[in-house]
Amino acid sequence: MKHEHEKAVKEKRRLAQKLSLELLGPIIGKMPKSSIESLEKLSYLPKIQRHILDIIQVADPRVVRHDLKAAFPPFIRTEAAFGKRNLYLLKDAVVSPDSGMVWIGNRILEESVGSLRRIMDWGDMLHEPLLPVSELKSDEPVVVCPPAAGYYHWLLEVLPNLLFALSRFPEVKIVLPENSPAYVMDGLSMILGPEAADRFIFCSTPLKVRNLVMPQYLTAPEFTSPQVIDLLKSQVKPKVVAEETSGVPASGTKLYISRRKSRRRRLLGEEELERKLQEKGFSILHLEGVSFQEQIRIFHQADTVVSTHGAGLSNLVWSEPPCRVIEIFPKNYILDCFAWLSFSQGFDYRYVICSTGHKIDDEAMAAVLRQL
Repeated sequence: MKHEHEKAVKEKRRLAQKLSLELLGPIIGKMPKSSIESLEKLSYLPKIQRHILDIIQVADPRVVRHDLKAAFPPFIRTEAAFGKRNLYLLKDAVVSPDSGMVWIGNRILEESVGSLRRIMDWGDMLHEPLLPVSELKSDEPVVVCPPAAGYYHWLLEVLPNLLFALSRFPEVKIVLPENSPAYVMDGLSMILGPEAADRFIFCSTPLKVRNLVMPQYLTAPEFTSPQVIDLLKSQVKPKVVAEETSGVPASGTKLYISRRKSRRRRLLGEEELERKLQEKGFSILHLEGVSFQEQIRIFHQADTVVSTHGAGLSNLVWSEPPCRVIEIFPKNYILDCFAWLSFSQGFDYRYVICSTGHKIDDEAMAAVLRQL
């Protein structure tokens, strides 16, 4: 009986795979079995090798361990390994302006996305190889600057990779999706200066490129490498904050980053917490209406930052020690990316978990206020 049931289940799976292949084509229809591969792993194949013009290493591998005075539970990690980071100069590759995903033939290149998890889950890119492909008829090298899955990933993954590309290819053109978010256009215009628009190539569909600079994305986006932090502080921050003051201790601003205007991961009870924090001298910040430049200025001046978990905390990269960070989590969603970002800069990191789920209850509110 068991054998017959197992045989029937396997047959269902085979039929589902066949149907998926018929409906979704040879790339997505085979996911995740064989469609995503490392470019370097496949580089022995002549059909792949002919697309590789150069491989340029821009960061060495390293292991980072944070030795902290306070003890943290296992879900707040204090150690991470970072692999080497490369730029790949590719010939005749297809790239998505929305995600940066690159494919050659029927193979999605793992280095362009970092991990299968990003493709299959939160990256929202599985449909892209099904879209019609345009061709860029230019021999100039280009790099894609996608908005990624939001501000955190753009600021701490995409932008650093763009800076790596610019350091090796100073005249590189930049492919952007049409209707790019304001934080992308605002940030690029500030960083590249008045001639920024001359570099931009806007595209609404995947693009076949003759000379593509493909930065390598790492597998664990929740960990920001020390080199990326240094890169942003040295090449971006001085464009807003004078170099002679960019590394000095903060000037005493106390911030609460509100998510009341956000459509995702809002916590009930924020209004009451904001009122109590304002009584203690905190400024309430709604980042939706704050420019990229102003976010750099504000966080540079912060010495205390309180926030529920959200992308606004990515701006901690602009802060300087001594800085205290208090992050508020719902009990069913805890991610330690901002703990890591805080540890990496020597900040005093604390966290509070709301025991009632998506509500800042009295106990959580009291815990926040105790740690100020």
